[in-house]
Amino acid sequence: MRVHRGRFGRCGVLLAVVLLTGCAGTIDGTGRADSAPSAGGSSTPSDDTSSTPSDDTSSTPSDDTSTSDPTDDSGGSADRTALDCQGANVVAPAGQPFCFDLPDGFRQDDVNIDSEAGSSASYTTGALLTERDVIIFSVYPLNIDSDELTDQELTDALAPVIDGLAAQGFSWDSTEPQISEVDGARAYFYSGSDSTGLVVETNFLFRGATELQVNCQWQSMEVELLAGCEQVLGSVQVIG
Repeated sequence: MRVHRGRFGRCGVLLAVVLLTGCAGTIDGTGRADSAPSAGGSSTPSDDTSSTPSDDTSSTPSDDTSTSDPTDDSGGSADRTALDCQGANVVAPAGQPFCFDLPDGFRQDDVNIDSEAGSSASYTTGALLTERDVIIFSVYPLNIDSDELTDQELTDALAPVIDGLAAQGFSWDSTEPQISEVDGARAYFYSGSDSTGLVVETNFLFRGATELQVNCQWQSMEVELLAGCEQVLGSVQVIG
């Protein structure tokens, strides 16, 4: 599913179904990431996100549209320009604009996204418990500085993806995001499930010219997966 969103050009979509590659090698990167180049450009995050809204402002995000709190943003950096993940379990893929702590019990591995549910991510990796209990990280370079856009403009850009999957039978708890911050970057949170019993909580993180999607999904290991997802969202860093 390739999605074009007007001013965004190439942008991310929800990864609701995952197929794992067999015996894939792990991605390089453990230890400390002092810095990493952005996959989408070198835009410096702006402190001003109050640009003029797009023409379509008919959909206003609700103050609370989810029963789940995606994360707290304690320790996040609102103006991060370099990665500084440290520790034995750090995953810092070479050349990518993010890093995170791999939770205990998870393994890092490549993932292959079902073409019916995925799009043109420039990079994807996963933290796995089982083939259906997975945290997926997908990088989407943007051709615009997202820090210059309003929450409404970003919500409007995500809406066709959310509505499209709902039309295909995916059941969302709400089609409006819960907006928060992760590592000081704006995060747009959605949750839902499909007919196979797969439950998904996904965060779209925007900083500068980077969109990082952190997709937490489970079928049989809810407690363990959600604990791992909380740890990931508390440790992930992203630069734009």
